Amino acid sequence: MADEITLRAYLRNAQVLHELIEIDGSTRTAREAAAALGAPLCAIVKSLVCLSDGRPVVALVPGDQSLSLTKLSRELDSHTVTLAAGRIVRKATGYPVGGVAPLAHARQVPVYGDARILEHDQVYCGAGSVRHMLRIGTADLSHLAAVTWTDLSL
Repeated sequence: MADEITLRAYLRNAQVLHELIEIDGSTRTAREAAAALGAPLCAIVKSLVCLSDGRPVVALVPGDQSLSLTKLSRELDSHTVTLAAGRIVRKATGYPVGGVAPLAHARQVPVYGDARILEHDQVYCGAGSVRHMLRIGTADLSHLAAVTWTDLSL
């Protein structure tokens, strides 16, 4: 099962510049994370686990945006896309809801990201728990998570 410690080892092994930040309080929502970090909401990346025709997929959207399930469905050529329940999130990624990292998942899960994220050199993402955040360069995030970039926001 993935968690903050597994993510730390994964990133150390990948040899990319990053910072794992422990927060006093919760980072369960993008607003909480932005406030705790003193970062703009648009620099927070939400990692949302969805089911595409029953298969898990991770969608990355900026903290100031909402995910369009319609756009994701079109991108995936799916009949049905829904947000996954907590137990499915944990099973697919190894992370709890509110702490999902965009990479180093328990299972191989495709990752799709809203291209607005690429407007930032560095972003903050979930890091395995509701008390940790990952600061990482968008180029490294793109490479390590094998992100397919598209338009996913409402």
